[in-house]
Amino acid sequence: MNRKLIALIVGIMWCSGNFVTSANESNSVLWGLKATVNAELPGKWRGKNNSVKMFNPGSGFTVGGVSNIYLGNNFYIEPGVSFFYSQYRYDLIVGGIGVSEIKNPRLSKLGIEIPVVFGYTFDINNSFAISVFTGPQIRYALGGSVGVSEANPEDDYESLLMWDTYRRFDCSWKIGIGFPINNFMLSVEADLGMNNLIKSSQIAGQSTMSFRENRIGLGLTYYF
Repeated sequence: MNRKLIALIVGIMWCSGNFVTSANESNSVLWGLKATVNAELPGKWRGKNNSVKMFNPGSGFTVGGVSNIYLGNNFYIEPGVSFFYSQYRYDLIVGGIGVSEIKNPRLSKLGIEIPVVFGYTFDINNSFAISVFTGPQIRYALGGSVGVSEANPEDDYESLLMWDTYRRFDCSWKIGIGFPINNFMLSVEADLGMNNLIKSSQIAGQSTMSFRENRIGLGLTYYF
């Protein structure tokens, strides 16, 4: 992954930590618990002159905490940290003559995500407001598996295991819209994948391939 992009994200997270410290002094920080349910939308493997559908859509969820820091004039920054679980399926059949056959095996991941979003709240009237937000998000998969447990243990499915082919580290750009309701925030948001998750530049003799994960989700945040 581009080192400049990593440095930018680290810088944003460092600045958000400073915002938390200064905002605490003026009592303008809200702490919250957030949960989301997501539709996982893995993209195609894309080469210079071709693309291959490798996966079917899946689902996932996140659970974690956020810190909403008011910056003044209806602007805010909201860093967070959550545990995530996601799963989607290969669009292929593995196995064949003399070996166990598995149709569309499931690929699942469990890890940590850290979003840092910047937002603005439109106060429509005294009882209704809309927030729009955007910012970077990083994910790191702590573990995962491919659903071939029913296969013969002697069969070789190592090539399907994500760490042989895919990176654990993922970076995306989050955009969303939220609706504050008392101490709650209902949000609709999307993550747009930014970095190539395929480790090897050459896959099965093909030209350089790239693959990104995207998702859309529905979130609910409770602020203390």
